[in-house]
Amino acid sequence: MSQKIYIPVALLLLALVAGCGNKNQPLYGTVTFSDDDSPLTTGVVILETNGKMGRGNIDANGKFVMGFESEKDGIPKGETYKVTIVNALIETGRDKSGMPILTPLIDAKYGNASTSGFTFTSDGKTKTLDLKVDRYTKN
Repeated sequence: MSQKIYIPVALLLLALVAGCGNKNQPLYGTVTFSDDDSPLTTGVVILETNGKMGRGNIDANGKFVMGFESEKDGIPKGETYKVTIVNALIETGRDKSGMPILTPLIDAKYGNASTSGFTFTSDGKTKTLDLKVDRYTKN
């Protein structure tokens, strides 16, 4: 094969590889309490659509980064997602057997997609999802 053929083949392969990149949209967010804007310091934000689910762990500053296929890889563009927040719990003591007593930090409605009140549409431009939540109160 002559050198003249190598160059077009190499260019074609380069174009194909470049087209196979991640088509996900980066998504960063923060979860804060509605009463004083302090951060929710634990939990998981979940985005769901058409049987697909992504997640982002909430850090001590209330921040998260979404991932669908792997941690922090972003979300598919052009989808509308239902948003829930789960595992927002804090250890408030131990029972008699030494097991931790966990107390929710946020209202239970945020753990259900039909009651959370949150949705997000990935338009390819918006890169943040900031959520305000109500604190848990005993009924």
